[in-house]
Amino acid sequence: MEALALESLIPTKMLAKALNEIVAIRLKDGRKFKGRLSRVDTFMNLTLDDAELMDGDSVSTKYGPVFIRGNNILYIQMIESE
Repeated sequence: MEALALESLIPTKMLAKALNEIVAIRLKDGRKFKGRLSRVDTFMNLTLDDAELMDGDSVSTKYGPVFIRGNNILYIQMIESE
């Protein structure tokens, strides 16, 4: 595999490319947040702006900026632009 292809598989590099995009974050405790990805670090800690706590497909609570520790994340889903 080419070095460029391998680099694109590194999660933190993929997240860095997704800055200012809308993402959905599923936490290990089952909660799901949706918001604009504003910061990410090498430990996959991240900050969402305009974060919303989701209950299924509907918004249950609006928070604004939220910091999420990387070790609490189960998965991150990139959301297509609406």
